[in-house]
Parts: sequence; structure tokens; C-alpha cells
Amino acid sequence: MAAHAWDLRGAQAVGMRTVYVRRPVGDPLTSSDVFDGRFDGLDDLVTALTAS
Repeated sequence: MAAHAWDLRGAQAVGMRTVYVRRPVGDPLTSSDVFDGRFDGLDDLVTALTAS
């Protein structure tokens, strides 16, 4: 699990799938960031992962 968008960019560079969870502080997304998922909080991520 990464903590910032720059961590996710590095993970993508080596072929890992990535999910960005918005936080009140941290590295914001750039207009060129394309992650496998984007969520407003951990609750939204959990809901998406358990919905099947």
C-alpha cells in the first residue's frame, strides 16, 4: 500500500496495479495521473472491494 501519489507512480512504473485514496494532506494527483481506481476515502474503497 502506498501513501502518496508519487509512490503509486513508482509502483505503476514496475507494472503494479494502483489505487489512489484521497487524503486531506499528501501528494495531490496531477492531470496526467491515471490509476486503476480513485476513491474519496477508505470506506469507498472497502465498498468497492466487497461489492461483487
